[in-house]
Amino acid sequence: MIGWGRAVGIIVMAGVAVTAVLTAPTVGKQVIDDGLQKLWSMPPKQAQEYLRKHPETAVDLANSDSKYVDELWNDATGKERKTALRNAPDLIGNLEGVDYVDRDAANRLYLGRALAATKKRVAARPKDATAQFRLRALKAVKASLTGKGGTERYLVELTPAPRPLAAVAVGNPDQAMQVTFDVPGMGTYADDMQLWTQAAQNVYDEQGKAGAPSHRSVIAWIGYITPPPGIDAALGGYAARGAPRLVTALEGFRASRDGGVGVDLSVIAHSYGTTTAANALASTRGLGIFSFVMLGSAGIEAHIRDARALHAEHVYAGEAVGDTQAQWGRLTRQDPRSPSFGATILHVEGSGGRLPVTAHEPIKHSNWNNDPTSAAYAGVTDMTALAKKFSEHVTTFGYLDAGTESLANAATATTRYPTRALY
Repeated sequence: MIGWGRAVGIIVMAGVAVTAVLTAPTVGKQVIDDGLQKLWSMPPKQAQEYLRKHPETAVDLANSDSKYVDELWNDATGKERKTALRNAPDLIGNLEGVDYVDRDAANRLYLGRALAATKKRVAARPKDATAQFRLRALKAVKASLTGKGGTERYLVELTPAPRPLAAVAVGNPDQAMQVTFDVPGMGTYADDMQLWTQAAQNVYDEQGKAGAPSHRSVIAWIGYITPPPGIDAALGGYAARGAPRLVTALEGFRASRDGGVGVDLSVIAHSYGTTTAANALASTRGLGIFSFVMLGSAGIEAHIRDARALHAEHVYAGEAVGDTQAQWGRLTRQDPRSPSFGATILHVEGSGGRLPVTAHEPIKHSNWNNDPTSAAYAGVTDMTALAKKFSEHVTTFGYLDAGTESLANAATATTRYPTRALY
């Protein structure tokens, strides 16, 4: 267990590095080379002391050219990689270009340290709301790494401060021939990671039914700070700040797979996540996106003329009649379902024996809240009220809930050679 003071230093360093990704130019190869050489050549204590005295190393590595990082990482010995991982798990775990299995190992190590430090902080200052939220988020991230069905999960991003950000991959991204990033909308934070990872698991499972390759991965990406529910979802600031983060993640995947030739890379986004993802895809041509699926969109910014400006082979948009929230995000933005925008309409109302989407939420069902005896209903003591609440629950469905037409179509749309047509 590390002390809170030391943990804060590590967490702040990671936070500085994340901020730097949005502001600093990509650094040169020699700087990257020097930084990594130091991390895998020093003993742990010496490496930590070096990083404390030279925080610019964290900034430089955060802004590294992911293609060159991939080259250096692949050329390093197994011992060198393990040393770097142990010395600076907070950096290696979020360094684009590093293999995802190695990032997972680094982030799990960092998660353990961050959890221990945050528990100590909460025990010392139980009224510290920031520490309380961080602890809930880190616990949710840890719990999301265990899923049913035997599919391996990987912690491919983890930044505990200033607010926790994380990404969990269902299926190994290092081996996948089909990769899908799931981008969330307003009000989805790292303390929702269990539910958002369940949504990714649902997509993964449904893609298998649609004929996707067995080697595939769906990444539950909470890699940007989403706006809180309310007026902020009608504004563009959160999307403008989040889009470069998504571009970095997508470029990092391509780099870690030597360009990812032959790998289908897609994005499924919900609500405000469609605004963020659209900004990201429109900003560059080099991402090689196969399919972009928008569900309950909060709207696309006016400067993005049409679907072709998103640089994806296929662009889809779907919205439920019962979704009464998405429209409020489009007060100043365009609806991607409009004929002038040109996205293919994705049906979500329920057909072919599939369930309809009934509200704006991305997912409403999980093993946790599908059990009326679980802690999800602990606050409801009246049996009549409990029966009513549970009855409402089992008849409402989000866009990525299992059994919905929306999930089936999103999975089919992100599979290049599906064995079934869209519903």
